[in-house]
Amino acid sequence: MPTRRTVIAVTGAALTAPAWTALHQPSPDLIAAAGDGGPVTPPLLDMIDSVVAHAQQLDDQQGGAARGFVSDQFTAVARLLRRASYSAEAGRRLAAALAQLAQTAGFMAFDANEDGLAQRWYLTALRAAHAARDPGLAASILALMSNQAADQGHALDALQLASAAQESAAQTPPAVRSLVAARSTLAHAVAGDLTSFFHTRENTLALLDTAPDAPLPPWASYIDRVELDAITGRGLVVLAEQVPIQRPALLRQAERLLHARAHTSPTDSPQRSALRHGAWLSLAHHAAGDLDLAVSTARLALGRLPAVSSVRSVALLHRLHDELAPAAPRSPAVRDILRELRELPRAPPAHISKGRACLLPAASPLHTHRAQSCSYSPAA
Repeated sequence: MPTRRTVIAVTGAALTAPAWTALHQPSPDLIAAAGDGGPVTPPLLDMIDSVVAHAQQLDDQQGGAARGFVSDQFTAVARLLRRASYSAEAGRRLAAALAQLAQTAGFMAFDANEDGLAQRWYLTALRAAHAARDPGLAASILALMSNQAADQGHALDALQLASAAQESAAQTPPAVRSLVAARSTLAHAVAGDLTSFFHTRENTLALLDTAPDAPLPPWASYIDRVELDAITGRGLVVLAEQVPIQRPALLRQAERLLHARAHTSPTDSPQRSALRHGAWLSLAHHAAGDLDLAVSTARLALGRLPAVSSVRSVALLHRLHDELAPAAPRSPAVRDILRELRELPRAPPAHISKGRACLLPAASPLHTHRAQSCSYSPAA
């Protein structure tokens, strides 16, 4: 399984090929080995689903503070897949739980600025979602991988992964497709593609307003207009940097779309998203030339830090510090917020490489054994 040691991040085919492989290869049949772990009963599956949901809630509320807990739960579910006795249906349910735990751990690692480790978790999650025959969950994982590539500035990887996510989501409920579309706007933003960005934004809204044709999976229950607007608003700030001629209009739209999430009540979820998008909104206000709003929004984001762990959000606030610094001589409010921002810890840089990964898991699907068993082996 993925560990906390340094893992080198990859780009290009080393990252995108496993994504397409997971889409186009048939899913394995999960048949339990005769192991020593005992039977997987319906009450146990219900308890695992509850643990998965709790891990996701911890991520929403506290960010990476619960990384160790999520990793431990992943290990426990992986052990059941390797050793326990279960039906094919129960095996797929276990694989889906494993995929969700790995996805949550991956996002926590990404938010902690550990890009190589996040990729490794995401690829593990993708293989487990493939084994679970859950294309919607696979689409969500692929979209997060696309967002990570976009965050690193790797536009081609981001676009490839976004395309794979949309293909995987084709037959999923409209809200899932809407989430995938919203995340795909970030790929178009880093590519500087205005037309595709706004076409995808329109698709996001159309899908969100479409009547559901199937139940929404529990992991997607957080999808709403506020969160999807915030994702798109983040993309607009990036797009404004890529297309300077449209900068003022793009920043005005970004400020509007980011506002609701950035001003989430301190007692409501998701606090980590509120912190991150609050940092983006502060950057947008500064880029639009409104120092007072940039300062007040930064202070709102800072107020969430005692309860939230988000290294990437803190990095955004450090970036804001550097951008605000030239205005300090003429603004006491700016000088005050700069003192607060300077007290934030500096994170080590993300581990990024354009070469091959030395610790990335193999791209092969879950192993199957005819007439005997399928034992799932997470990445070593």
